[in-house]
Amino acid sequence: MRKLFLLLSLSSVSIAAPVFMDGDYAKALCEEWNKTPKLVEELGKSESWVAVPERKIFIYREDCTDKKQIQLTMKNEGGKALCVYGGPAKDKRGKDDFLMYAETNRWLEMGRKEYGPMKAMMFGRLKFEGPKGVAMKNMNPFEAFLDIVDNPPHDASKCP
Repeated sequence: MRKLFLLLSLSSVSIAAPVFMDGDYAKALCEEWNKTPKLVEELGKSESWVAVPERKIFIYREDCTDKKQIQLTMKNEGGKALCVYGGPAKDKRGKDDFLMYAETNRWLEMGRKEYGPMKAMMFGRLKFEGPKGVAMKNMNPFEAFLDIVDNPPHDASKCP
């Protein structure tokens, strides 16, 4: 009887979703990247993307703090652009890396596919720094990236 009670107690424990754009969320976003053919396959074949063997994307929620950035690191391996790290920002941003930030509600709107990157940047909803030519040549994968932002389970009610 005691084992049954313990089992029932454990089954009712809910696991909290990671905070939107914290380290655990970044790890899940990296996994989503690797499940998205437009990112893995198209970027893996893009001359402008593969010109650099490793790229990083730094991201944060503008209405929280820029001190709590997350980082995705992609490596070009065998014609694929694979995410090999997702977590808290640990490296400095280089000239071939990207920085993107927006207010929480804007990130969620983009993740729900309410609008794409061109509209987001044109109306100042998404701020972007990095090699703009590479981003422009890879607009399809860039849009696919914004589309997966809302995929990993997350709690956007609090800041990382």
